[in-house]
Amino acid sequence: MKKSLFLFMVCILLLSGCKSTKASVTPPFWEVYNEESGGRVYLLGSMHVGLDAEYPESVVSAFEESDIIACEVDTVKLTRDSARLAAAMELMKCPEGVTAEECFGESYAEIRDFCKDKRIYNSAYDSYLPTVWSSLITSKTARDAGYSTEYGTETVFLNLAKRQGKQIYEIESAEFQYGLNAAQPMALQVYNVQSAVSDYDGTLEQVRELYRAWSDFDGAALESLCSAENIPEELSEEYTEFYQAMYTDRQENMAEYITECLKGGETVFVMAGAMHYYAEPDILTLLEREGYTAVSGY
Repeated sequence: MKKSLFLFMVCILLLSGCKSTKASVTPPFWEVYNEESGGRVYLLGSMHVGLDAEYPESVVSAFEESDIIACEVDTVKLTRDSARLAAAMELMKCPEGVTAEECFGESYAEIRDFCKDKRIYNSAYDSYLPTVWSSLITSKTARDAGYSTEYGTETVFLNLAKRQGKQIYEIESAEFQYGLNAAQPMALQVYNVQSAVSDYDGTLEQVRELYRAWSDFDGAALESLCSAENIPEELSEEYTEFYQAMYTDRQENMAEYITECLKGGETVFVMAGAMHYYAEPDILTLLEREGYTAVSGY
């Protein structure tokens, strides 16, 4: 579970920036075509953090060809809208009369001291749910691993889309995603933080492996990172609930949007977190059920 939960947070939460070096990547990338309508959808598996990378010409050409750039959330627009971001963060606060210390229980002191040691603790976060503490640790891990949101897939292509005046479509919303994270079963929120704190070096290696697998289009590795084999038996029900909301339901919604674009004859460049193409029932499998075959975009 440690891998599944923490790596999902890397793919879903906003992280802090850092300096990076030029890199070459071959991210997960597919193309789906509807012969009857002429609809064409390009599917790019994204990473919300990364290095200053050169994307393959086939990815850039697909972006240029597309009329619509679709993403989970327009994170560039969100970071420029402090009021909306603040409202979304309100969804992540503890219930009235409850503190983070009560949520964490006996592990609170260890977690607080860990955050102090990493210089990411602020007493204001004592009013927030454990999932916010996960985002703090995720930010620190990304920086320590050498990655930055400045070079995240969405940031790169959304900025380019804005400069070119392309239409941008949000499949979800910030409010939806923040609310979804806040609604995670409390036991999983706490376990996720405890796992990252207890084995920070291991967490760093997992993040580096995630980025390597993404940049090499290593589907087998990405699929293995979705594995739930390490979930404690006592948390299996909570994990099932988490998985349904975080993966299954969202992927069905994403696949539905893609199908509508294909039927409508649109040319769309879709960016969704890479794990959504590997966590069953993944987007590609759902499209196959609708009669569509996704082929490599390379």
